[in-house]
Amino acid sequence: MHRTVSAAAAFAAIAISSSHAFAGIVASYDVGTGASTSTIQVDFTNGNAYQVTLRWDTAMNGFDALQAATSAITGAALAYDAYPFGNFVTGIGFDADYEYGNGDLWPIENYWHYWTEVNGQWEMAMFGASDRMLADGSKDAWVFGSSDLPQAVPAPGAAEIGVVCMWHRFRRKRR
Repeated sequence: MHRTVSAAAAFAAIAISSSHAFAGIVASYDVGTGASTSTIQVDFTNGNAYQVTLRWDTAMNGFDALQAATSAITGAALAYDAYPFGNFVTGIGFDADYEYGNGDLWPIENYWHYWTEVNGQWEMAMFGASDRMLADGSKDAWVFGSSDLPQAVPAPGAAEIGVVCMWHRFRRKRR
């Protein structure tokens, strides 16, 4: 009986911690058409994150990608200020999650930080999204109100694999 309780507790701990790892991604979308794909992640201050897989054929920059993604998703919104040198994103929304800021509340970082993935590592962009041309497989992220890295997104099925492995380990110990 003691073993069963310990194994059950371990199983519950894995299930809880695994589900917590997925808690950040509220929804994933697949939009557009084309042979190339890029991923766009949007992180809000409340911890909610949205991930969009954008399919495309014609060349586009990071801003075009965000605009295409938000215009293709019901309940998504994009606000920006247009300048001769490019566009400054001021608001992004998905369903009930919406953040707006233009960097005017010092020292609060009330603006969207633009990130790109380079060689598997997130880097805060030192250029505007209008200046970044997408490549097949590229990843962009928008994080509001913080210069923290975009949320880590576990590989699909990672939690399930961990739970199954733990279950098999438990079953082998019982025999």
